Amino acid sequence: MSASSLFQCRKLDASSLQSWFHLISPVLRTYVSAVQGSPGSEHNHLLVLAMEGEASERAALLLAEVADWSGHEQTKDQRLCILTLVVAKPYRRLGLAGALLRHAEHWARSHQLSGLHLPVPLQANVSDVLRRLSPSDQGWVATPGKVVVGLSISPAVEALLQRLEDVVRRQSRHASWQIAPFTEQHTAQLQQRIVMASSGQLAAPWDPEADDYQWHPAAQYSCLLFHQGVIIGWLITHFVSPDCLRYAKFWVDSGWERSGAPLAMLAFVMRSAHFSGEPRVIPKGCFISHPTNLNLHHWVQKQFRPVCESWVQIENRDLVFLHS
Repeated sequence: MSASSLFQCRKLDASSLQSWFHLISPVLRTYVSAVQGSPGSEHNHLLVLAMEGEASERAALLLAEVADWSGHEQTKDQRLCILTLVVAKPYRRLGLAGALLRHAEHWARSHQLSGLHLPVPLQANVSDVLRRLSPSDQGWVATPGKVVVGLSISPAVEALLQRLEDVVRRQSRHASWQIAPFTEQHTAQLQQRIVMASSGQLAAPWDPEADDYQWHPAAQYSCLLFHQGVIIGWLITHFVSPDCLRYAKFWVDSGWERSGAPLAMLAFVMRSAHFSGEPRVIPKGCFISHPTNLNLHHWVQKQFRPVCESWVQIENRDLVFLHS
């Protein structure tokens, strides 16, 4: 009899998940609470599996969600994305993580999903464990993923900000764009942008009437970019914890990339959030950089990697089901 057979796998609902929250990070707790509290939450495909001992020991937890993978409305391709897989310290090396992953695979197959997605943080203690759980000889495919960058207030980061502000001053002498505070109100300019985005390939900053967001903008530390009264870009942030601000949505329309506007928005938000001298200063920040965006990622590596607090490369591990 294997050690893992002494534990029972349970599928948790919203009412029972709270007692397992100590096993997951504060960021995930906030996300899960937002998902479960959002309108139509019964349709949010959040899967929570737990391994419980004979004496109700809370030993291990897997949290996942169903995500669209194809990027095309015509093709239905959904995978089960593992958000976290954690085993409490006293119950490690008992095979519980592997058992949970097998249960998740069974659930995904029975719900006609196309596969599993497991992100592996390479600069973490769990990297080797997660790789052993997703071996290539069992069909798992590894590809490079995003980089999660973490920043803390420091003299080095402030020096970087000052350099960015110097560049912005030079580039914006004859600028035809303007930066304005972000508003969650449904203004005429915002409505115009949402309509433009829905009818073409343009992005939209934020739709106040949409109910599918799991976070809300930190309006005080976000901004919009205008040209002749029309929105052409934005930097929208939100809190992942009381002391950490995530730079979540960063966009400029095509043709404005080298105008100085992107740097101006970044410097504006960094100064207001982290170095304003106001009574409330946000001590930490984080953002995601995608290596597939070669030019931007190269710039992020050059400017931010020397001064960041953490730089975590994610490796994507995917198991694609072959349906007959």
